[in-house]
Amino acid sequence: MMTTQQERRTKLVHLIATIAETDVASVRGEQRLREDLGMDSLGALELLSTVSEALSIDLDVEDAMDLRTVDDAARFVEKSYLEQHDDSVARA
Repeated sequence: MMTTQQERRTKLVHLIATIAETDVASVRGEQRLREDLGMDSLGALELLSTVSEALSIDLDVEDAMDLRTVDDAARFVEKSYLEQHDDSVARA
């Protein structure tokens, strides 16, 4: 299923809000996942797993450990999505 960058970001923000147990409207790009949204390491792993499943992509856990903000997470997801989508197109 093809999605746009905005759709992927919206999905990510909704998932962050759900895991952080906060209102989606209050999640902003500059917010820090741990300090501002209270996401612990278990929440971060849950986010990776959920995003991976929702967008049908593989996310590298080690690379994800460097994510600090919502914007960092969005860039990471987008980069991973495009790399994997471009790879599958190139193989076709």
